[in-house]
Amino acid sequence: MRRLGFGLVLIGSWWIAACTSSEVVVAHSVPLSTAKQDIAEDELLDVGVVLFDSGVPEGEVPKEVVEELIREGTFVQIRRSESVYMSVLMRNTLQKTRNWGSVWISPRPTTAADVNIVGKILHSDGDQLRLSVTATDSTGRVWLDEEQYEMETAAGAFNRQRYPELDPYQDAFNEIANDLAAAQLKLSSDDRRGVRTVTGLRYAADLSPDAFAGYVVEDKGEYALNRLPADGDPMYDRTQRVRQRERLFLETLDQHYAQFQTEAMAPYDSWREYTREEAIAVRELTKSARWRTGMGIAAIVASIAYGQSSDSGSFSDRMLRDALMYVGVDMIRASQVRKQEKRLHTETLEELASDFDKSVEPMVVDVQGTQHRLTGTADAQYEEWRQLLRQIFVSESGFVPEDLTMYTEPPAPPPVELPPVPELPTDIPAAVDATQVDGQPPTEAGDADASPGDGV
Repeated sequence: MRRLGFGLVLIGSWWIAACTSSEVVVAHSVPLSTAKQDIAEDELLDVGVVLFDSGVPEGEVPKEVVEELIREGTFVQIRRSESVYMSVLMRNTLQKTRNWGSVWISPRPTTAADVNIVGKILHSDGDQLRLSVTATDSTGRVWLDEEQYEMETAAGAFNRQRYPELDPYQDAFNEIANDLAAAQLKLSSDDRRGVRTVTGLRYAADLSPDAFAGYVVEDKGEYALNRLPADGDPMYDRTQRVRQRERLFLETLDQHYAQFQTEAMAPYDSWREYTREEAIAVRELTKSARWRTGMGIAAIVASIAYGQSSDSGSFSDRMLRDALMYVGVDMIRASQVRKQEKRLHTETLEELASDFDKSVEPMVVDVQGTQHRLTGTADAQYEEWRQLLRQIFVSESGFVPEDLTMYTEPPAPPPVELPPVPELPTDIPAAVDATQVDGQPPTEAGDADASPGDGV
C-alpha cells in the first residue's frame, strides 16, 4: 500500500503540473470607460486607427529571418493576420465608448481624421500580449507616446459563450481606450473644437496647397491656427466635401477589414488558446512546448521500472504499474492530438493572411456617370482614390461632385464547366494525306474498314 500511495501521489503531481499555473489571472478585469453624457456634435473627434504594424518584415521574408522569428515564437503570416484583427478590435472598442465621432481603420495616417492611432505588435503568443501605441491629434499634440501595454490572458477569457462580446485580449484594448478617453478629458471644449478646425484646414492645404498655405503654421511637428477662411468660402467648402468623400471611402474599406476579423475569429481564438498553454509550459518548466510528451514518456518509464522492481505480483502493484502506463500513453496521445489541432488552426490563419490582400474586391466609384475602377491592395486602392480626389478637385472650377456613388465590385461568376470531350476510338484510320490525288488507292486501314457498298 505504501508503494501504491507513493505512485498515486506521483501521478497526481504530474497531473497538477500539467493543468495549473503558478499565478492566477482574472479574466477581463479592466472595465471599459464609456461616456457619462452625450458630447456636443461640434466637439466629437474622428479617429483613424492606422493598420497595426505587425512587427515582421513586409513582402518576401528571407528564410533565415523566418527561422529566427519562429525560434522566438513568431509566425510571419499569423502576425500579419493579427495586424488586421487587432486593428478592428481597437476600432470596435473605441466605438463602444461613445467618446468619439467616426472611427475607422486606415492603411496609413490620414489628415481626414482628428486623431490618428498608430499601434505596433511587440509580442503575442496567446498568453502574453505587448503593444506599443502612439496617438496624435491634428495639432501635433501627442496623447500617447509609444506607450507600452502588457497583459496576460486567463484560461477563462477564451470562453466565448460566457464572454461573447469580449476578446481574450480585451483588457489591453480597454486600457488603451481608457487612456485615450482620459487624454481627451484634459482638453477643454475650445481645445476640441480647435482640433477639428485645424484638421479641416490641414486637409484643405493638403488638397490645395496654393489656396490654403499659411492658414495653419507648423513648428517642430506642432500645428497652430494662423487664420480662418471667410464664412462661406466656396473653395474651403469644396475641400470639406472632398473630405467627406474620403471618409466615405474609408468607411467602405472598413467593411473589408471587419469581414476579415469575422472570418479569422474562430481559428485565431483556438490558435491563441493552444499556444497559450505551450507558452506557459515553456516559461514555467523551461522546457520545449513538447513537455507533455516528455512527461508521458517519463510516466511509461516509471511504470516499467516499477514493474521490474516490484517483488510481488499483488493486485495493488499491478494496478499502480498499469495506471502509470495509462497516464503516460494518454499524455502522449493528448499531446499529439493538440499539436495536430494547433497545426490545423495555424494553417487556416496563414491561408487567411496570405489571401487577405487578394480578397480586396475592386471598388467602383461612379462620378456623375463616369466610372472609376480602383484595384489592388487596400493601401493601393486608398492611394489611387486620393489621387482621384485631387484630380476631381483641380478640374474645371474646382468641381466637387454631389452625384457620387461607391460600391465594391461583385466577384466575377465562376467559369462554366463544359462537359468533357469524349475520347476518340483508337481504331479510327489515319487521315488520307493531302498530297494524294483522286484515283489513288486508300490505305490498308481504309481497305479494312470499308464497307461493301463503298465502291472501293
